[in-house]
Amino acid sequence: MINKDGKAAVIIIVLLLVIMIAAVPWYFIVSRNVFDPDSLGRTALPQEPIDREIEDELDAQLEDDEELEEELIEEPEPEPEPPMEDKITEIRTVDPELHRKLNAIASEYDAAAVSLAIFNSETGEYFTYENGHADIAARRSVDVNTKFRVASLAKLTTVICAMVLVDEGLLNLDSDISIYLGYEVVNTNYPGTEITTRMLMQHTSSIFDSGAFNTSRDNNTSDSVRFLLERGGSFRHNQPGTTFEYTNFGYSVLGAICENVSGKSLDTLAREVLFEPLGIDAAYVPENMQSTDNIAVLYNDRHEITQSVETQLEVTASETLGHDLHLAQGNLTITAIDYARILAMLGNGGMLRDVRILSQNAVRAIHETDVEGAGYRQGLATRYSFGDVFPGVGFYWHSGSGYGLLSQYMYSPPMSATRGVVVMTTGARNERNQSGMVGICTEMSAAVWDIWETLERQESEPDEDEPMDDD
Repeated sequence: MINKDGKAAVIIIVLLLVIMIAAVPWYFIVSRNVFDPDSLGRTALPQEPIDREIEDELDAQLEDDEELEEELIEEPEPEPEPPMEDKITEIRTVDPELHRKLNAIASEYDAAAVSLAIFNSETGEYFTYENGHADIAARRSVDVNTKFRVASLAKLTTVICAMVLVDEGLLNLDSDISIYLGYEVVNTNYPGTEITTRMLMQHTSSIFDSGAFNTSRDNNTSDSVRFLLERGGSFRHNQPGTTFEYTNFGYSVLGAICENVSGKSLDTLAREVLFEPLGIDAAYVPENMQSTDNIAVLYNDRHEITQSVETQLEVTASETLGHDLHLAQGNLTITAIDYARILAMLGNGGMLRDVRILSQNAVRAIHETDVEGAGYRQGLATRYSFGDVFPGVGFYWHSGSGYGLLSQYMYSPPMSATRGVVVMTTGARNERNQSGMVGICTEMSAAVWDIWETLERQESEPDEDEPMDDD
């Protein structure tokens, strides 16, 4: 039995337990608010009433920021600037004495026709000179729009087409050409040595102009590049990559590679990647030009017709890609000033009038002259000489000849204020110096090379009609 005092004690204990049990939740709530750092940030503090005008301004600013961000993301590409207009001037208008000197050179070599263009790649300036008749019988005079079949000057434009494919990652200069032709090409004297695209461009492939090639090319027969390569009679006994020997057939092979890789004829490829972007009306197949009304008749040094306009327009391409033997190495038809524009593009690092044709790396590769040629250093379809014509000046050049056509370009190193000259002529006496430079073209080039300095002197000299300053 529990007495009264015992009962009272039990009641007290029970009450204490109840109080303690009821107090536990409150302990955790209070202790969390006191000791939990995260709870402090959420403690309700007295706040000032919200200023609705400020809130509206903040919302408006936020909307403006979002609109500005959208504009920055979606802003269209800026419109390109219009192409720089060429500044074309006749030499006779700036230097009559120089014009008379060029006339004398043309007369000395008994040229039937001459077209000359000099250029400055930095300023876009061109100076032109024309003499003689594009068609003697018809009394059609040469003018700045007269187009010539430029023979081996076509090799450079073929290389440019190939370098476009290099830039696009479709062609490697140092890979075996068998990859791109689709059949094995090997000099059987050196079965373990690959022939590369670079070797074709540098004339070190060991492929040469065999009799079968010359006959097939001149007669425009159906013998294809593959047929001549596989029969084995178009290789020298020297190892590929070791010996320089100028070869047209090597460039026929290069043209075949361009066609196989691009899936287009060389003529179509050149017009799409080079001529049309630069606004040039030129072609390997002349009938594909927009205008064929002003093509020069080709004459030999007795002024006898070797290639009429009609004959030149009969040129066709092979119906099968990679088979053509006669376009890539010499069948380009173009004006002197348009060819000068192509050289200006190279001189300007692969770009002309805001139109990029080649990367700067491709331009550098073209001008790497690490092969010893016949009195010059050989690059990719261009040659380098120093001091042969212009004392103390190095320059790139190439000549062309065929059916009485004599042509040549010369220009100073690219990637700077490159300047140069292009000369095209028919019916002239064919004389060469020890490096193979064409006499009439070289003399004319030497005559006009310093025209920029002449013009600068003229601009700096005061006009005699204007009074001079006292001081």
